[in-house]
Amino acid sequence: MKNTFSSQQKRLDNNVHHLKDQLLRATTLSIVIVAIPCILGLFYQMQQNEFKPILFFHCCAYFFLLGVAVFSRFFPYIFRLWAVLTIWMLVGITGLFSWELIPFALSVMLCLSVFSTLILNMRVGLFFLGLTLLTIIFIRIGISLQWIICPFHLKPYIDSYSTWINAIVCVVLLGSILIFSLGKVQKEYYSAINSLDKQNQDLLISQKKLKESELQYNNLFENMLDAFAAHELILDENNKPLDYRFLMVNSAFETMTGLKSDEIIDKTVLEVLPNTEIYWIEEYGKVALTGEPVRFENYAQELDRFFEIRAYRNIPGQFACIFQDITRRKKAEIEQQELENQLRQSHKMEAVGTLAGGVAHDFNNLLMPIMGYTEMLIEDYPDNEDIQNNLNEILKAATRAKSLAEQILTFSRRKDMRFEPINVSDIIIETISLLRASIPKNIDIVKDIKIDNPIIMGDSVQLQQIVMNLCTNAYHAIEKDNGQISITLQNKTINEFILWNGEHLPAGDYLLLSISDNGHGIDAETQERIFDPYFTTKEKGKGTGLGLSVVLGIVNRFKGGIHLISTPEKGTRFDIYFPVIQDKLTSKNGNNNGIETGVENILLVDDEQSILDIEKKLLDRLGYSVTACISSLDAAKIFEKTPDAFDLVITDLTMPDLPGDKLAIQLTQIRPDIPIILCSGYSEDQSSLSTPKKGIRAILTKPILKKELARAIRRVIDEKSST
Repeated sequence: MKNTFSSQQKRLDNNVHHLKDQLLRATTLSIVIVAIPCILGLFYQMQQNEFKPILFFHCCAYFFLLGVAVFSRFFPYIFRLWAVLTIWMLVGITGLFSWELIPFALSVMLCLSVFSTLILNMRVGLFFLGLTLLTIIFIRIGISLQWIICPFHLKPYIDSYSTWINAIVCVVLLGSILIFSLGKVQKEYYSAINSLDKQNQDLLISQKKLKESELQYNNLFENMLDAFAAHELILDENNKPLDYRFLMVNSAFETMTGLKSDEIIDKTVLEVLPNTEIYWIEEYGKVALTGEPVRFENYAQELDRFFEIRAYRNIPGQFACIFQDITRRKKAEIEQQELENQLRQSHKMEAVGTLAGGVAHDFNNLLMPIMGYTEMLIEDYPDNEDIQNNLNEILKAATRAKSLAEQILTFSRRKDMRFEPINVSDIIIETISLLRASIPKNIDIVKDIKIDNPIIMGDSVQLQQIVMNLCTNAYHAIEKDNGQISITLQNKTINEFILWNGEHLPAGDYLLLSISDNGHGIDAETQERIFDPYFTTKEKGKGTGLGLSVVLGIVNRFKGGIHLISTPEKGTRFDIYFPVIQDKLTSKNGNNNGIETGVENILLVDDEQSILDIEKKLLDRLGYSVTACISSLDAAKIFEKTPDAFDLVITDLTMPDLPGDKLAIQLTQIRPDIPIILCSGYSEDQSSLSTPKKGIRAILTKPILKKELARAIRRVIDEKSST
């Protein structure tokens, strides 16, 4: 600050010095020009009269001033100033000693006082005014002492004191007025110059700061991480927001949006982004018209980005936006929400699976006596064809119910998938009969099976799930009375072919299962995500988004491929390719059409009385001696008393007090070689149950047919005998 003040004072002194120098030059030149007639008159007077020293001195003084004026650039300012003042003073004083030049001398001395006041200060002006008064007083004293001879005709005036007093008063009054007035003017002039210079310097400093601030603003504007855009609102004739124009954007805006400033400046938002909703134009219009700032999050569909926006009014009719790209955060939130939804759905599916497993268990227990007594009645009435047919239908329905229970167990993930040769046409026909109960009658299901005995390697329940899921989706896609679902099965030989699941199927023979509908079709955008887990286009509560992802997973496990062909408003077709095998299906019973029997002693344990009764009766008919126990604790006590009395133990898994697998451990501790068959409505992990340490040699899933039970008993007992 001190350096700034010193520089300002120095600059002001230089300006004042320059003005004084100009004034001195002008005054010197003016005196030289104005004095020319006087000098000519002096020369003439000296030629006419005798030589006078005062007139000669005045002529010399003139030529000296002339030299100073002509050669002023060779002399410094201070020299020229005091030279002019000295000559000026001497001319005036000497003029006072010449009676003819007294008026002229007084004028010269007054002008000297005024000039010195202007160019120096008021004190110097008063000095020269005082010097004039002293000279006048000295002359009056000289006349009184007769040092100075006064002309005779002027003597009456010269001797009068009033004349001298009037002269002194006039000189003092006139000189004082001029000097004090000019001193005041000079002071105010210098003060004004100082003030103007200070204002000028303040203005220069302000301009410098403004430029620095503008530079900082531009640097901040261009390097700020947040995007910035200034807009001008465009109104219609009713002063309602119609559009807005881009006025200015920064580099972050270009980076975030991909829009270049030279391409959008002075263009309206509807020209740049035609799909901008009128709602946002109205929201920004409120900001520009009312001045109330807003802050919100918005998804720009055309840019496919999420932004957090703060909008405010910078000047009336305009608004500015500062926004951040929060796409990553929003996508992370969406992904987190999807994961939470998946977790909730997983928990829900787990709960449903647990419920489904329990239902399947009870369902199988109910089917066990139905199927057992039906088989016994078939044996009891071999010659009555009508009864035989009716009983076979009952057994067939119960078998289908058993298959349904297996599907429930598979859905609940409580049944392991078994890969074996399966007949696809049989499963399709069976699944269609199940679908007819849930699909409206106005939708036709047309099957076209063009091959005999189509065999693939897979799991029958999961193949049935593929057909049911695809047919259910087809039914939901049909929104008209004359709907049709077509199921086609044929052989297909392909070369390397890219399928929807991204697999390159090896060249070879495949079984092609096509399921199509004449529904509303699937657009290209939806097709890209249709196999994603939890993706659904159905209304909330009408779909889980798992159907097609499950289908894709099953097809991949079958080492096949799936291909989607869909045209909006025309329909959809799913082509599923399964590798074919050359094996022929054989009867699960082998070539033995008879039922294996025996005479061994069996300990039978089950907590359900109806199941215990039917199992005992079946075993009795097979020739075995059966000890039946409804309590696992009672069975353990009986076995502990006579462990060698039994050749085999058949026990249920799920029982109160002592489950079947725990009972097996106790029995093997008593007699390690006792073979055990475990029966269950379902099993979460059968491989962990069937271990030699527990003595479990076989696991049967309820309901159990007589042939399955007989075969399992004979296999377990014969294996023990062989060892």
